[in-house]
Amino acid sequence: MREQWDFPFEREAAQNILPPDLSLSDQMAYSALRNIYQAFQAGSIDRKRAGEEKRRLRRAWEQAKEAEALEKRLLDYHVRLIRGAELAIIRCRKDPTAENALYLCNVLDGFERPEVGTWS
Repeated sequence: MREQWDFPFEREAAQNILPPDLSLSDQMAYSALRNIYQAFQAGSIDRKRAGEEKRRLRRAWEQAKEAEALEKRLLDYHVRLIRGAELAIIRCRKDPTAENALYLCNVLDGFERPEVGTWS
């Protein structure tokens, strides 16, 4: 395989050294990459096949990282939405006006950005 490192932990995978604090997708890619290097070094696969497996692994790893990032953004959004809805509910309970009820509906429907961080 070529000397270009496509993964941040590739050098460690080639030397069979497990880096600390890898995410789940990084751990899976590390294990697969380590297996590719071991198979190549043992002569079980040739350079062309090792390169192809590494390219497929890279694509799958990038997709997994993108999915992790999307999941985090969605989680952050839902936490903000729930906190904002709680604040709007408190406003409605304390002062049950049409304005506060409409504000709650707008928060839940996504038309209004909730006031997160300011407790009434």
